[in-house]
Amino acid sequence: LGDEMKSDKARTKKQKRLMKQAARDAVFAKVEAASKIEDPLAFFPLFKKYDRNGTEMRKVIVPVFRQNTGAYRFFREALQFDIDVYSPSTFSTYGNSSIHEILSRQTKFGEAVGLACYGDPCYCCD
Repeated sequence: LGDEMKSDKARTKKQKRLMKQAARDAVFAKVEAASKIEDPLAFFPLFKKYDRNGTEMRKVIVPVFRQNTGAYRFFREALQFDIDVYSPSTFSTYGNSSIHEILSRQTKFGEAVGLACYGDPCYCCD
C-alpha cells in the first residue's frame, strides 16, 4: 500500500511538471512566432482587438522596473520596444538613478504618422 501511494504521488507530480512545461513551451512558441513577423504586437490578440475596434493606437508605452530584468529583456528583445524619449533615464537630472524605464514602440498607425509626438510641440522635435 505504501509503494502504491508513492507511485501515485510521483505520477501526479510528473503530470503537473509536464503540464507546466507544456504551458511554458506554448508561451515560448508564441514569442518566437511574434519575433519572426514584421510587427510583433500584431501577433498578440489584445493588440489586434485595439486595431479592430478602430482605436488606431499610434504608440504603446510600458513602464518597466529596472530590477525586473526578465520583463525588461522581454520587451526590449522579444517585442522590440525601445527606451522612450520621456523615460527618466533620458533626462540628465535623473540619469541612471531612476528605478524604472519607460519603453515604447510605435504601431503601424504611428509609423504612418512618422512623429513620436504626433505633431504636438515637445523637446524631441525642436
